[in-house]
Amino acid sequence: MFLWLLLGSPELGRSGSLTTIESAAERDALYLSAASILEIATMERHGVLRLSMPTERWVRLALETPGLREVPVDREISLAAATLPDPFAGDLADRCIVATARSLNCLLLTADPVLHAYAAQGYVRAAAVERQQQKGSKPKQSSKPE
Repeated sequence: MFLWLLLGSPELGRSGSLTTIESAAERDALYLSAASILEIATMERHGVLRLSMPTERWVRLALETPGLREVPVDREISLAAATLPDPFAGDLADRCIVATARSLNCLLLTADPVLHAYAAQGYVRAAAVERQQQKGSKPKQSSKPE
């Protein structure tokens, strides 16, 4: 979702998520797990995503988004991620993201069907954003942040 926000993805507007994001940002309550930064850097490294500048600089500038707060994966989040109620089918980054949302009792915006399924079981509050089917497997290009 963070990438979609920075790229101005139309999926956010169609789903109503943009309104939710803007409202949270106005209250300084828009949270980003540091695990999401790991995902972005990993996608860039593996060619799934192309950033317009070195990853570290891109992330630093992106974190200047008004109202956005980075949440570190600290001891508390790590232990919560390791002990999420089963069944959890997500990877380690997903565990950290879900644990962060649970610890802050905030709404998780995601297009990930694994996280939707987990939320449907009542383990985390989540709102779905529909992904457009993309033809081909070209890397996503990101020219933002500026």
